[in-house]
Amino acid sequence: MTEAAPVADHVATLREELDALDRAYSPGHHGLWSAARRAEMFDATLRSMFEAIGPPAGVGLAALGGYGRRQQLPLSDVDLLVVHDGSRPDEVADVTERLLYPLWDAGFEVGHAMRTPAECELIAHERLDALTSMLDLRRLAGDPELVRTAADRVLGVATADVPGFARALREDAESRAERYGVSAYLLEPDLKSGAGALRDVHAVRWMSAAAGPAVVRTAEREALDAAEEFFTRVRSALHLEARKRADRLPLELQPPIARAMGFSDEPGLIAEDGLMRAMFEHARSVRWIAENVLDRAEAGVSMPTDPPVPFRDIGEALEALAATAEAGMRPEARTLDSIEATPVPEPIEWTAGVLDSFVRILRAGEAGVHALDAMDRLGLLVRLLPAWGAVRCRPQRDPYHRFTVDTHLTMALAEMGRLIRGDRSDDDMVAGAVERVTDRDGLLLGALLHDIGKIGEGGHVPIGAQVADRTLARMGVTASSRDLASFMVAEHLLLPDTATRRDLTDENLILDVAARIGSPERLAALTLLARADAVATGPSAWTAWRRTLLAELVGRVQRVYDRGDMGEELAHQLTTRIDAVRAALAREPDDAVERFVLRMPRGYFLSTEPDRIARHHPVIAPEVGSAEVRTAASPGEREGTYELLVVAADRPGLLSSIAGAVAVTGLSILTAQAFTTDDGVAVDVFEVEGVFEREVGEERWRELRAVLRKEIEGRLSLAHRVAEKRAQYPAPRSSVPVTVGVDNDDSDYSTVVEVGAADRIGLLFDIASVLAELMLDVQLAKVATYADRVIDVFYVRDALGRKVTDADQVAEIEAAIRARLDED
Repeated sequence: MTEAAPVADHVATLREELDALDRAYSPGHHGLWSAARRAEMFDATLRSMFEAIGPPAGVGLAALGGYGRRQQLPLSDVDLLVVHDGSRPDEVADVTERLLYPLWDAGFEVGHAMRTPAECELIAHERLDALTSMLDLRRLAGDPELVRTAADRVLGVATADVPGFARALREDAESRAERYGVSAYLLEPDLKSGAGALRDVHAVRWMSAAAGPAVVRTAEREALDAAEEFFTRVRSALHLEARKRADRLPLELQPPIARAMGFSDEPGLIAEDGLMRAMFEHARSVRWIAENVLDRAEAGVSMPTDPPVPFRDIGEALEALAATAEAGMRPEARTLDSIEATPVPEPIEWTAGVLDSFVRILRAGEAGVHALDAMDRLGLLVRLLPAWGAVRCRPQRDPYHRFTVDTHLTMALAEMGRLIRGDRSDDDMVAGAVERVTDRDGLLLGALLHDIGKIGEGGHVPIGAQVADRTLARMGVTASSRDLASFMVAEHLLLPDTATRRDLTDENLILDVAARIGSPERLAALTLLARADAVATGPSAWTAWRRTLLAELVGRVQRVYDRGDMGEELAHQLTTRIDAVRAALAREPDDAVERFVLRMPRGYFLSTEPDRIARHHPVIAPEVGSAEVRTAASPGEREGTYELLVVAADRPGLLSSIAGAVAVTGLSILTAQAFTTDDGVAVDVFEVEGVFEREVGEERWRELRAVLRKEIEGRLSLAHRVAEKRAQYPAPRSSVPVTVGVDNDDSDYSTVVEVGAADRIGLLFDIASVLAELMLDVQLAKVATYADRVIDVFYVRDALGRKVTDADQVAEIEAAIRARLDED
């Protein structure tokens, strides 16, 4: 095409050439080469257009920004600068319009400015974005000396105050990170402006132009080149897949872009996660390099030209990192070079010195995390902790997690450090938990490793528990720290899942949690980890609602320990007994056994031997009809006594009905335990003996069942029959006083009523009848006879399932029981 051809023809030809380029390459193969080729096409067209227009003397045309760097992506803007000497502003404006309108008409996004060299320098002083854009200024056509002068004056602005330029770039990076997020771990990263993305690559280039190339290490330049190529390919693919200019990589386009770039599904890692993992690797490297380069430039430090001196061994290298972290500083570039030059054995031996330095790094808080980041960048962290490789840069696709697995772990570590130091002392739950944990190193290790099982191969908790235990054993940490950290990994979801998904008014649930945890210190450790884990997950994971639920659960479990209801020995006993019950019921279907275990009160397992529970199981397990009563009698533990099991659908007054039936059939209750299952079935276990004879035959048991059935069906007055039975015997001659106590502190869920009185026929019937008349539901009852004195304890709730806290109601309970027991 000749120079005299219409300007619009040049633009049409450019469009054809660009379309052909896009057809020739799949979206995932548009990298730096194709970006440069696209820029060359624009260069040729704009030069031809500029010459065809015939601008006056003293005018030059230059490319800016990405186009100036020869990185023109499929749908990126074309940024142009018309440089002029100021002598013919109207003619310059006319030339600019004749140049731009054909491009705009063809649908190209073109940004432009018209400035003299002096104006270029002035605006470079005033605006950082203008300065950085013009640092990539590249002449296309027109007056070369004028364009060169503009470029030199702009560069002079940056070189005149290198530390100030570094500070400005840092402030801009921080602002971008706040606005666009951190591309090193966000699941939908911004490929251009996010922290660790292309803008940070460019910032290092600009800084190098101002401060000199010595401000960047050779290895850093190589890493930046690789990252720039990768980001350019992904961003180009994004433009072509979305068919619009875009910088944020959305979830829905990740699968096709991953396939276009050659990623495929692998065991434990789907294609799009492979893409994102590579993305995070590069973004993390870019962010790390940019921070360090700006640090050096601001401090006026250049990289030395002499080779680094390696450390004697990896232990000395870790000691240097630990000392730097303890001083609250980031590792210096020279230190990193020395570590990189230090021979690293394979595998690394965890000597006492290596372990000590590593733990010191963990204790150092934010500075310790910077040290871990440095170790990660140098490939040292994976060699120390091989399990780290599987979680490194691994994305997490759920509604809560915002960060990669490894970033989440280091953030949880940092938050745990803040909790230990007391930075969250305004939170009573946290402050109390910190006081109860003596092994702080175990806390830090547990936080660092709690999600180490997220490797894409099934449930991460059991996998993580195994991995963590192997890792801690290899490290050689103390037994106490290893036990605590392993426990934290294995149980880190227990508190948050229970708090948000289960009924916290279920006493069995609280006892189960207390037994599973085993001690106040472990409860405190899980409390702190729940907080650190949630804070490191994201704002939607630590809300006032979740904190309130967690505090309620922790408070209830702690009170179980405080009252002595569940110490370590008792927790072990409960676990052991339930396991023994499972073994005793091995012939039953597993799901049926688990249903039985879940529905029975924990007090039942603690008070009943596993072999007796196995005998009870056929009576308790089948579904109970609304009017059904089941009984089973067997020899008791003492000669002449019997164990009586009664199973029926729970209803108000059931305990008094059973006690009355026992009394009128000539049986005496020595002990009693009444339980209620989760699905509303009463399971009452009595130790009884015959009043008239030592041996109780089957006929008496049949009579008991008949009396009880008639009472439940309303065909019998037990109160009358008990009075008749009592009249046949003289009143007990005893000085034992009647005592009635009502307590609301011993249980979080029930009011505890304790009654002491002289033993007599139908005593339990009398007390239980009063409670039924007061519309109190008996959740648990314990009856014990000591010679001629009986102590009955009842855990009761009102008709709405609440504790009885009203003072008048409490007084009424006490008065009613006393009145009934004093009648005779």
